[in-house]
Amino acid sequence: MTAEWVSGIAAAYAASVIGYHRWRVLRQRAEAGGFPTLGRLDWDTLLSGLLPEQPADGFEAPSPEEGGPAPVVLRAAPTAATRARHDALCALVSGIPLSTQAIDGAGFSGGEARWLLTLVRARHEPDKALDELESVPAATLAEVYLREHLFLHTQVGPLNLEWAIFNSKRRLLGALRRFKDAAPLYFVRARASALLGFNRMALDDLARAVYFSRQTPFYLRAVLDTPYVHEARPALVQQCRQALS
Repeated sequence: MTAEWVSGIAAAYAASVIGYHRWRVLRQRAEAGGFPTLGRLDWDTLLSGLLPEQPADGFEAPSPEEGGPAPVVLRAAPTAATRARHDALCALVSGIPLSTQAIDGAGFSGGEARWLLTLVRARHEPDKALDELESVPAATLAEVYLREHLFLHTQVGPLNLEWAIFNSKRRLLGALRRFKDAAPLYFVRARASALLGFNRMALDDLARAVYFSRQTPFYLRAVLDTPYVHEARPALVQQCRQALS
């Protein structure tokens, strides 16, 4: 038995194992329809602190370009003092790129202006936005959430699928300890599981996101707009339907 023959058998065995694993991943992902709502962005988290807190009063704010309900933070009618900021954030959520001049003109400056530019890049130049977020330690929940969202969107492919998901989940585990069961982190971890076809894990984290968000509309709609959840977790769907109504 030659070394070449043994190496060939080992290579064939490894290829068959990897091939079976990838086939199973694709089958599981197809069964869940890809969990498309997990690609949405929680804009209430991303826009936190950029407007004064006011209860939603039925103002018709725009829905995000990628789908999902209008952010709660934009569903309160702006006052004269907040109109410029509110209009700029509505444009951003709608997918309209904001220039530096528009951000400055709306009254944002310093760290707020830099964060808005990062959000603009996240939509239109996601690789650059990810580079920015990875260049310094994340200081806020929103930064961690957006970083992992962009990482899963731009850096995960067939050649690094398992390793990339492992690293993302490891970072998210640390962030969940740091930010105490934050709903956006469970949501993005659900997306990581879904990319590997771990549908049960994705459903568990989606349910956790609903619970720890205190049933906010973004997470309720993420459940209700996913047909697979209706089949796999009808009780969760019923709970979300009641909460939304």
